[in-house]
Amino acid sequence: MRRWNLIAVIFSFTFVLSGCAGRVELNELLIVSSIGVDYKKDKTIVHFQVVNPGGTAGGQGGAPSGGSGGSVYTYTVVGETLYDAVEKGRNILPRKLLFSHITSVIIGEKYARKKGIAPIFDFMERNHEVRDNIIMFVAKNSTAKDILSIYTPIFKNPGESLRNRVRLAATSTGISEGIKEKDVVRWRYGEFRDPVIQGVGIVKINDSQDDTSNLENIHANDKTYRISGLAVFNKDKMVAWLNNDQTRGWSIINNRVKEIFILSHKCDSQKGNVGFMVKKVDSSTKVEHSNGRLKYVVTIKGRAILQEVTCAVDVGDPQKLLEMEKRVNQELARHIKSTVKKAQEEKTDVFGFGKLLYNKDPEVWKKYKENWKEKFSDVELETNVSIKLESVGARVETIHEQK
Repeated sequence: MRRWNLIAVIFSFTFVLSGCAGRVELNELLIVSSIGVDYKKDKTIVHFQVVNPGGTAGGQGGAPSGGSGGSVYTYTVVGETLYDAVEKGRNILPRKLLFSHITSVIIGEKYARKKGIAPIFDFMERNHEVRDNIIMFVAKNSTAKDILSIYTPIFKNPGESLRNRVRLAATSTGISEGIKEKDVVRWRYGEFRDPVIQGVGIVKINDSQDDTSNLENIHANDKTYRISGLAVFNKDKMVAWLNNDQTRGWSIINNRVKEIFILSHKCDSQKGNVGFMVKKVDSSTKVEHSNGRLKYVVTIKGRAILQEVTCAVDVGDPQKLLEMEKRVNQELARHIKSTVKKAQEEKTDVFGFGKLLYNKDPEVWKKYKENWKEKFSDVELETNVSIKLESVGARVETIHEQK
């Protein structure tokens, strides 16, 4: 009995120790930080931005010091499909690609319009290394290569810089965590709705944007990009852009807003602006069906803090505060109506209105399912906005009031 127990123990250790036989050492891998996809002459062009460990050991704040070479390098491969390009890349890549650390995927606008996003998501969903929390972008009026070629100040890795800008731009767009791969897959293939993806555009192009020497230039706007609007898709293919106001409207309807800045351009009969930070926005949408007509009611609640006054307004007057509240409510309602109108013009349900109808009354949804695009473009919208102004900041009197 002891002999058989000893044999069993030996066999157990043999199986455990053999587990390292298929290992891949770190110095045999290329860590991919971002992927870009473009389209040209019926070909798919894929850009792999990989981390250079020697170049990332920079100085404080990401300043380019120490190490050797740039912080990242970008390999470009052309193929018939995305996976074909990946396979052809093996002929030029010095190491095996590791996809588990990708932070962002940038899709060229031409690819998004011509080829659509289905091939990209098919590749990402089938690859076990690719995580579902990758932030997605569409290069607005540009290519993925242009975006990935910009060395920006502060951040040496373009992909890392993009991810950080999504969070910082949240007060403008209302989208604090970005549009992720899992969001698009859920919308497109599980919720009867059309997807949207955040746009990124180049602020200004110069001849040395892809050269680390431009980091020594003090003019930061010469080499940067901005988070700009939302790319709207009809199923898999891009059809339009939402502007910044419409992007805020989309964020509010989808209850993704933490805080947004609203600028009102009216100061009674005076010239000037009043700006508000709207916080803790809570929105809900319900559907009503009567006599063959569909109406969606969007209700928004929240609170606002006065951030800026560039005209002589007595903010200590309760009546003036009520007027300011009214303007904030009107501005948010305008954003929402403009967003829905744009989506109806493109016949793209990017809000999940169809899913709401299905949840409330599956039988009615069956009636409209086959012709939902046409029905959606004709639904009625009602907005109920209630934002309360709770603070005027650290001072009551404005510096513009004359004594």
